[in-house]
Amino acid sequence: MTFTRFPRIPLVRAALAAAVGLAIGGISGCASLLNDDTQELTVRVMCSGKAVQAYCRAENTKGSWTFNSPGKVVVAGDNHGLDITCKTQFSQPMTVTAPALPSWEMAGNVLAGGIIGGAVDLYNNKGLRYPENIDISHSLCK
Repeated sequence: MTFTRFPRIPLVRAALAAAVGLAIGGISGCASLLNDDTQELTVRVMCSGKAVQAYCRAENTKGSWTFNSPGKVVVAGDNHGLDITCKTQFSQPMTVTAPALPSWEMAGNVLAGGIIGGAVDLYNNKGLRYPENIDISHSLCK
């Protein structure tokens, strides 16, 4: 009777490749790995359906940033709302708060990795994101 030995190295490599594939697939929804520490937002102050010039300041617990509207601003990610104060040439400053909302990456991480993965995303301030486009309706332009 003859016994044939099957080489173990290809079997070990296949198992290792499968384990790495599962690990990568399991963390692929992780906002902590996929999202940046910063986020670019487009802000417009609207008057009767048209964007008007304004000087603005965005602020959260991570810092503050000044910019002109309509325009873009890059802010640090935070789990708290982003206060945006804008002043046009003919008005007093007005402030709105953009909420920090769960990102798609965080939602995928909660589904794939459970509550621990979601908690890590919140701890790293990467699980919540601000709306990318923020239109502020001027109260005097209705």
